[in-house]
Amino acid sequence: MTYCKRAYSLLIILLLTISIPTQAAMISEKYQCPKQQQVVYKFDSGNSWSFCWMWSKQQGLSLHDLNFYSAKENLDIYIASSLQLNQIEMVFNGDTTNTAHIIQHDKSQSKIEGNCTTGQLLADNDNTPIICLSKSTKDFAMQYDELSRRQYSVDLYHVVTLNDHQFLSRIQLNDDGSFSPTVSFITDNTTQSIPYTINYFWRIDFDIGATANNDTVEEFRSKIRQGRNGRQIHTLTFNKLNEFKKRYNRIKMKSWRIIDKQIHNDYNMHSSYHIFPLNHNVFERDPNRPWTQADIFFTNYNVCETKAIANDSLPCGNNIAAMTNGEKLDDVVVWVRLTAHHTPPYSSNADLAPIWQYFTVYPRDIYSKNPNAPDIDMPQQLN
Repeated sequence: MTYCKRAYSLLIILLLTISIPTQAAMISEKYQCPKQQQVVYKFDSGNSWSFCWMWSKQQGLSLHDLNFYSAKENLDIYIASSLQLNQIEMVFNGDTTNTAHIIQHDKSQSKIEGNCTTGQLLADNDNTPIICLSKSTKDFAMQYDELSRRQYSVDLYHVVTLNDHQFLSRIQLNDDGSFSPTVSFITDNTTQSIPYTINYFWRIDFDIGATANNDTVEEFRSKIRQGRNGRQIHTLTFNKLNEFKKRYNRIKMKSWRIIDKQIHNDYNMHSSYHIFPLNHNVFERDPNRPWTQADIFFTNYNVCETKAIANDSLPCGNNIAAMTNGEKLDDVVVWVRLTAHHTPPYSSNADLAPIWQYFTVYPRDIYSKNPNAPDIDMPQQLN
């Protein structure tokens, strides 16, 4: 498989240590991964992620049984039964009647052999290398007075193909329990002069605490107000009892959290995971393609709701907009749409660095304190 030169520089990273356990820490009944495709990654801090993964022609790559362990609090939290880049749609030259989307995945076009120079390749039971695992770090997760803490991540890279175009998905699992689904258009074809609008649909089946039917959703809307003592942020909270879809709104600073009704932290606050759509500046709307009319969809789990676009599993709706039909929410599935616009380079010498489209999901009210807070009592451990 020909791989574009941008992907090579992304995957020159430090070798990490991976252990393959006989069984994941906690598993759901919805998905059953092969034992050899279960993974645990442990950070130097003692925090760790465990998950398993599968690949199929219908779904491509999907992660399952995402579980995070905090060493400092000796706390194991099951987060999601499934996480995947569910669908990619391309609109050619701004013509919404000229589109393409993934119908079926081709394993031969997903191989990354030779492109994970110093990372860890993960192969399926056919010995096809599907994932490159690497580790990365960001400058600082938090600073407190003169103390600071870096954030470390384990990154999962995977190649996705639509027609003759390639995309690189990257799921960053951070050492504070947050995670960032990320994707970039990487086709290196400077002779292609057509601009593209691209819609990426991520699907997360949240089952916090490994229980499926006890989750709920809250929406946050914030306003900046000018008070006597300066500008203040005022936030309103709305309980969402039924399936719904929403557009991003920077002015109202909308965000959403998925709450487990049974798990509490030490302050008796309901534990949750919070979605912040902070990195979106391109939007595509088309009245003839209803899945573009919103940017985030919340549905209740249904075994036949498998694809955001061209869902052919009956009796469910044929797209995510049709699936969002007002059912009661208790087994929450979130579909996040990211939109990107790709303009061809002016010349063959143009910078071809990828532009990542992402969102981040953070733990909220799970720990007794912010996991990124520097350890004041042990400053020698800080980087």
